[in-house]
Amino acid sequence: MSFIKDLKKKNVLILGAGKTGLATAFFLIGKVKNILLSERGYEKENIKNQIAALKNAGVKVEFEQNSENFISQADLVVISPGISPYSEIVKKITAKHLSIISDIELAQYFSNTPIIAVTGTNGKTTTTSLITHLINNSGKKAIACGNIGNPLIEIIKNNEDKDIDYFVLEISSFQIFYSPTLSPEIAICLNITPDHLDWHGNMENYIAAKKKLFLQQNKNSWAILNFSDNVLKDFNLKNKILYFSSEIKDSDVLKKHSYFAFFENNYLKIKQNDNIQELINKNDLRILGLHNIENALAAIACAKIIDVNNDAIKDGLKTFQGVEHRLEFIKKANNKAYYNDSKATNPEATIKAIEAFKGKKITLILGGKDKNTSLEQMIKTIKENVDEVILFGEAKDRFLSELNKNSYNKVKIVTDLKEVVKTSLDSKTEIVLFSPACASFDMFKNYEERGKLFKEFVYKY
Repeated sequence: MSFIKDLKKKNVLILGAGKTGLATAFFLIGKVKNILLSERGYEKENIKNQIAALKNAGVKVEFEQNSENFISQADLVVISPGISPYSEIVKKITAKHLSIISDIELAQYFSNTPIIAVTGTNGKTTTTSLITHLINNSGKKAIACGNIGNPLIEIIKNNEDKDIDYFVLEISSFQIFYSPTLSPEIAICLNITPDHLDWHGNMENYIAAKKKLFLQQNKNSWAILNFSDNVLKDFNLKNKILYFSSEIKDSDVLKKHSYFAFFENNYLKIKQNDNIQELINKNDLRILGLHNIENALAAIACAKIIDVNNDAIKDGLKTFQGVEHRLEFIKKANNKAYYNDSKATNPEATIKAIEAFKGKKITLILGGKDKNTSLEQMIKTIKENVDEVILFGEAKDRFLSELNKNSYNKVKIVTDLKEVVKTSLDSKTEIVLFSPACASFDMFKNYEERGKLFKEFVYKY
C-alpha cells in the first residue's frame, strides 16, 4: 500500500460526490494535507448541508466539472466505482501516474476487522444479508456494508467497527478493479454472467476483475465458488477452496473435494472431509427459487468456515426473510400475487426470478435503461413460462422487437410504472412479477426508488 504511505502529507482527490465520495471526504478530514472533492454532475439539493459542512472543514469542492486544476494538485485519487477506467477523466489521471483506489481499499488500511467479501453478477445482496444474519444469530457480531447498508469507510469513521467480529462486504466488479491490495479472509463469487460490459469493455475484463479479488488473497484464505458456474470452476486458485452447487451431475465430484456445500434430495448439505451433514429442507427456507438455494449454500459454506454451529445455521436459515426488492412478496390483489424484483437489473436475474414460479401463470413486467446485453436466453425462458409481458421504459422497443422476432406476441406496452400496475390488474394470471432485466436510470435514481414506487402503486390501485 505504498500509495497510502505518508497520507498526512498528501493531497487526496475524491472523484464523485455520491454516498461513498461524501463518506470518504468526511473520513479523511484531519488525516491528509488537503481534500479535493470533484463531481461532474450538479449539486443536488439533498447533499447541500453535507457539502457546506465539508467546505467549513476546509475541503475544496467543485461541481459540474472534473477540472485540470484539481487533478494537477492531487497525489492520490479515491474514485467513485461508477466511473469506468476507459473514461476521459481516468485516462487523464493515469497519464499523470497517480494511484487510483476505491473507498474500500482506503478503509481496510484503517481497520483490522476480518473481511468476508461477496461478489458475483447476481445474488450478492441476498447472500451478504444472509451471511450477516447467520453470524449474528450465532452470537458473534457482523455488519453488512459496501454496496449494502453503509460504506465501509463510514462505519470505520463512526467507530462502529468496535467489537465487530466480521465485516460482510458486498462488493462489485468496479470496486474490486480499484482495490489493488484488498485481501479478504473469505471471498465468495456466486456466479458470472454478462453484465456491466459497457464499463469493463468486454467479458474478459469483467471476469478478470472478479478473479482479481481471489488472486489477491493469501494462501491461507478461503475462496467460496459456485462449482456449477464454468467460469468459476476454471479459476485455478492457489488458496483454499470450498465449492458449492445446487446440482451435482457427477457423483465423483464429491469424492474429489474435501469441502463441498450441495443440494440433494430436497436438502441443503455440507461435506467436510468425510463427514456429510444434512442441514435444512428447501421447504423450510423463506426465500424462493433455485438461485436462492445457491445463495444459501454459499452462506452455509461461509458459516462453517468460521465455526458457526449447525443449530445456529439451521435457525438462521429458517428465520431469514430475504431482502427488499428481491423477489419480495407485496400483496394479493384481484386473485394475483404481486412480487417486487426491482433489483433484477439484468436478464440473468430475471430468468432466475421466472424460474422461481415455474408452473404458475405469470405476468412479467420488463423495462428500464437498456444494458444491451443478449436477450436470447431470457426470451427462451419467457416463451416457456410466461403468459403475458408488460413493457415500459427506454428498453421497451428493443425488447418488443426481440420478442416479436422470436414469435412471442402476448405483449402490452405502457408509458410508466403507474400504467404498468393498472394494466396488470386485468391480467388473467396467478403471479405479477416485476423483474425489469434493466437498470433503473432512465426514469429513477436507483432500483430502490423504482421498487418502492412499484409497491406504492400496487397498494394504491
